[in-house]
Amino acid sequence: MKLRRATATLGVGLVGLLVSAGAAQTPASQPAPAAEPVPASQPTTAPAPAKPLKSLLDFSELWLDLGAAAAYDERSVTYPRRGARQPPDRQFNRATRFEETVGLRTQGAVVDPKYATFDVSALWGLTQERYAEHRPGRDRHDSPNGDVLQYDLSFNLLPRGKVSGTVFASQTDSRVPRAFLPSLDKTIERYGASVFVNDITLPMRFDFEHRWDALTSRTRDLSDAERLGEDRFRYEATWQSSPAHALRLEYEYTDQRQQYSGADRRFDTTRNYLVLTDTLRFGADQKSSLETVARLQDESGDIARDRAEILSRLRLQHTAALASHFALQYDQQSFQKLETRTWRGEAGLTHQLGQTLTTTLQMYGLTQQDEDNADFREWGGLLTAAFARDNALGRLAANLSYNHASLDTRNGDRNGIVIGESVTFRDPLPAYLAHPNVNGLSLVVTDANRARVYLPGRDYLIVPIGRYTALVRVRTGRIADRQTVLVSYTYRVRNDYDLVRDRVDFRVQQEFKGGFTPYYAGALQCEDVDRDRLYPYPERRVNRHRVGFTFRQPRWSAGAEYEYNDDSIDPYQAVHGNADAVLWQQAAAQLDARATASRFWFEGARGLSAHDTLLVDVGGAFRYFLADRLEANVATLYRYEDDSASGITHGVDLTGTLAWQIGYFSLRFEAEYDLLDLSDSRANGFSFWVKLRREIPVLARRAP
Repeated sequence: MKLRRATATLGVGLVGLLVSAGAAQTPASQPAPAAEPVPASQPTTAPAPAKPLKSLLDFSELWLDLGAAAAYDERSVTYPRRGARQPPDRQFNRATRFEETVGLRTQGAVVDPKYATFDVSALWGLTQERYAEHRPGRDRHDSPNGDVLQYDLSFNLLPRGKVSGTVFASQTDSRVPRAFLPSLDKTIERYGASVFVNDITLPMRFDFEHRWDALTSRTRDLSDAERLGEDRFRYEATWQSSPAHALRLEYEYTDQRQQYSGADRRFDTTRNYLVLTDTLRFGADQKSSLETVARLQDESGDIARDRAEILSRLRLQHTAALASHFALQYDQQSFQKLETRTWRGEAGLTHQLGQTLTTTLQMYGLTQQDEDNADFREWGGLLTAAFARDNALGRLAANLSYNHASLDTRNGDRNGIVIGESVTFRDPLPAYLAHPNVNGLSLVVTDANRARVYLPGRDYLIVPIGRYTALVRVRTGRIADRQTVLVSYTYRVRNDYDLVRDRVDFRVQQEFKGGFTPYYAGALQCEDVDRDRLYPYPERRVNRHRVGFTFRQPRWSAGAEYEYNDDSIDPYQAVHGNADAVLWQQAAAQLDARATASRFWFEGARGLSAHDTLLVDVGGAFRYFLADRLEANVATLYRYEDDSASGITHGVDLTGTLAWQIGYFSLRFEAEYDLLDLSDSRANGFSFWVKLRREIPVLARRAP
């Protein structure tokens, strides 16, 4: 773990107070006074002596430590030749860092553990750094010096009382590894407090937390800089009026400030969030329930999203095998000048046939309105069946679902809107948005928690494919492979149209007792659109089939799959393979390996050219223990991608760690190498860290 600079200072005071009582002594030269007679009506026993007071601070342990650390990082980026007489562009960065630290950690109680306990650790030191950057034009050099601070303080107050609380403050410095890219330095500063009201009928909790996150590159590349500040207050209370009824209140206030990827623009958002949930259980064994949820979200700022919702769910358990459910919902949302009002109702039945078959039937209807955009009405149904049963060979499982939807749109001369569509990136496939004719300037892409805004060109590319829109992640950006994001946008409706969609999904697999599991999965979707001839609405048809197997053993597994995807947007065929194994395992060592490979054949449609892609990932990890004193870890990952349209990509990520401890002395060495070779650039870097630490026990008391 590396330490970052801080401007704050920390002082820890250790106070001790010992009070004792002693008996008074009479000089030997003076006779002792005669004792007065004691009346027979009074007891003859002497009063108990006063109990000595405990110390104000009772330390259970106290440690000091001395440390020294060094880090070295270098990185080069090369761009191909731009012209016949122009040489390739090359940038080279080098960074070194030294630090010397002294630290303290202790824990104990204030007077008595039933009143308060504490746990404190702090570390302070000096740093010396040097940066150098060589590039076309003028080189840059910098040699800053400063101090470093790391701390973690926590106090528990009245842990067994009716009202208890905690107070904490910390600064954590660490590294964020990235596949095929250099690691980032991350600093998290937190402080806050919590108060708990421990009551059976009305428990409550108050929380306040301040958080500041900073990501920086050791090469001081501004494109890798990110800052996120957040202040949050939260209140929770649950009124348990009876075993069958509960009323829960949640309120949260958040003030968030974000500056991302070195850009000048900031994203500041203030949020008020209120949820009221009423739950009533009734019927035999209280298996029936009525739940009502009222939700209000009010935000202001750059990525503000307002929401007002009320939802009521009724579940009736008729028999042990049959249950029905009903729901009514009103939902009003606004985001980036987009606003919708939705009314939705649904009803359904669920039947459970032993542990073998579960069948669900659901019908729904909704209407969505907007004053400035198109209106929608939709109704449909969903029928699902899940089957699972043991047999002589193992276990057979199957799932079948049928979905029917009918959609009507009106006021089609305006835009339709989508708020928070879930999209998952999967290399080398683009991520397609659900609706056609997307207004590219309206796109807003965030992570799943809306805590980070991704930037076009920096993190993803917008690729129009006919009337559809695809998002392609940038390999050097912040979106990782197989990551899910939320996308909000508007799309052009142009004319009123009616759409009918039917979709069937099916999967069946047999798990054999020996570990072999073959499976088949398929999806069929067809659309029928009643549209105006002048502005045709593209129908999206899906005909996807996957057949494959997995074979699992205690120390290895393997699988293969053939995929046929006849999608009306971008049809393709693919074969996939994967394997992982424990190659060597002993009490002190283990060697693991894994590999995946995929080959795609894209047919080309809607203006796309036919091409094929080969994607191979190979990785391994080695871990070695020698008693409790020596530990070594090595991990490697290699990616090879050959796309007939975009060229060949190589990626290498190699990390190693060696930790050695002798008594109170410890040594840790870490190294990292990364390479990302794209068709238009090549970037590689090497980094290592060395950290020495010597602990000095001042007080190490064992618990009784």
